[in-house]
Amino acid sequence: MQATLEVIAEQGVTGVSVDTVATRSGASKATIYRHWGSRARLIHAAISSLQPPPVEADTGSLRADLAALLTSLVEYFASPMVARVFPSFLEAAVRDPELGALRQQTLRMGRASFERVVRAGIARGELRDDVDVRLVVDIARSPIIYRRVVARTPVSASDVIPIVDAVLAAFGADTRPVVASTSERGARRDR
Repeated sequence: MQATLEVIAEQGVTGVSVDTVATRSGASKATIYRHWGSRARLIHAAISSLQPPPVEADTGSLRADLAALLTSLVEYFASPMVARVFPSFLEAAVRDPELGALRQQTLRMGRASFERVVRAGIARGELRDDVDVRLVVDIARSPIIYRRVVARTPVSASDVIPIVDAVLAAFGADTRPVVASTSERGARRDR
């Protein structure tokens, strides 16, 4: 994996061949093909090896869940190696149908946690029932991906809360903390 990532970082995905990776890693071509089956699967596996374990946020709060997921996304894209190899992978996936299919698979997996927390937020009444889950996820993830991949500017944890608040405001969620007043707390105890 490391040899494949190094080749991508130096030459882009177009520079990756099984021969090149075999030479650099000291593994035989047969071993590489036996483990990954194709050049595209090798590249995809190498890129995927950079991903942290999936975050399964379940705090009971859409705001906190989105913040946890976006923080993980920031950490992923803040990695210098991801910054060097991911754009080349995206470009190659447009031209290579096998890489494109693998990219779609990765995209679905990356979105799944976000979609789950948005649906949970709808179920708890934190978002309107008619909200477009895909759109919420797209808008939540896009600023980080755009900044890092397209604009090639740094992303940081300080970017997360403003993005979460903007997403929740756009879709009608109340982002203010729920704090009962003293009189409301007393009235609840009296019931």
